[in-house]
Amino acid sequence: MITVTPEEISQFRSQLADSPEALAALNAIEECEGYLDDAIPLLVMRETAQEADRSLNDLLERCRQFLCQEEVREFLESGLIAPIIEPLAVSTGIPLGTATALSILVFKLGAKKFCQVPESGA
Repeated sequence: MITVTPEEISQFRSQLADSPEALAALNAIEECEGYLDDAIPLLVMRETAQEADRSLNDLLERCRQFLCQEEVREFLESGLIAPIIEPLAVSTGIPLGTATALSILVFKLGAKKFCQVPESGA
């Protein structure tokens, strides 16, 4: 399970102060004691009023093309998620709060690692 520390939540809170949806996402992450694996389905349910019908991996795959663009990846690697959450939400059709949590997840996983193309066994 990937967790966000209270210190990291505080840093993201100051970075995202102008976005009520992003702040709501941070509140949900706090409610889940920093566990992103629990917070993301909770956000999907709150933002869409539907059960999260996709697994976390499905959501990440849906975002991969956008998140792995060089400029976006550089923002993520430096911990800057504010400039990417709205374009991510728009380009993938994912609600803004969920996009915030997914961006934080990729930051925690390491954008470079997340974006590596797995080598084929052929």
